[in-house]
Amino acid sequence: MNILLAGGTGFIGSHLVHDFEKQTDHIYILTRHKQKDYANVHFIEWLQEDVPLPDLSPYEIDAVINLAGTSLSEGRWTAERKREIVTSRITATSALTAMLRKLETKPQVLLNASAIGIYPPSRSAIYLDTEICEKDYDFLGRTVIEWEKTASELTHYGMRVVYLRFGMILGTDGGGFPLFEKTFQSFLGGRYGNGRQWYSWIHIEDVVRAVNFILQTPELSGGINITAPHPVQQKKFADLLAKKLHRPSKLPIPKAALKLALGEKAQLVLAGQRAYPEKLLSHHFEFQFPTLSEALDDLLE
Repeated sequence: MNILLAGGTGFIGSHLVHDFEKQTDHIYILTRHKQKDYANVHFIEWLQEDVPLPDLSPYEIDAVINLAGTSLSEGRWTAERKREIVTSRITATSALTAMLRKLETKPQVLLNASAIGIYPPSRSAIYLDTEICEKDYDFLGRTVIEWEKTASELTHYGMRVVYLRFGMILGTDGGGFPLFEKTFQSFLGGRYGNGRQWYSWIHIEDVVRAVNFILQTPELSGGINITAPHPVQQKKFADLLAKKLHRPSKLPIPKAALKLALGEKAQLVLAGQRAYPEKLLSHHFEFQFPTLSEALDDLLE
């Protein structure tokens, strides 16, 4: 299989590339900066000022994965930063769809990054990807809705389009876990706000396995919750991490303090959705780390 990947140098993308190197024919990574090809990994420059989008017709592409976009977790969500978060996603996705539309032979599938932030925060709702769920219209919700809408254009050209609705991804080299671990190691861990907000998490290795599974399962399309089957509330997450690290989990951080420190971005740790991966499970996908305890044991080894 030949795969075109946008956002291949980030946290998720680097893990996917490492895995794809061993099993795909060619990996084509769209990048803003010139890089040297190696093994079966090839770089294609794009989104450069005053330079036309590259022609993809010389390449035989079977699948496309779009992860391109400015990080949500870095920096304070100022008005300028929020514009950058939205613009980076829509610009990259629009450019990608424009490039793919021109191909006489279209790839079979587009996997476009998304997030469970499309669902409203709730302590009681369980969001299944097999059902039409209410959507949130705060900043993160609007961003995700627009992102999915932009990618959906390719369904009109016969492509299977999947929206990878990521939960909180746990890994040692990216995402929020390194900061969580550092906080608890420093005896500063505890409850955030009331601690009852849901964390729908997933181990990075299961993210990679789920992406491969979706690529190979043509029946899967639309929004798919990329989350483990056992979400936990934040207080339980904190207590379990503290136990694994042999540290206390007694320092509550008030909601007001988090909002003062992080601004609007505090919603990433204060608001939560209980998202269930019904589509993956109903198609017999098996998680390597289905419980938080198993995931933490692996990450802390």
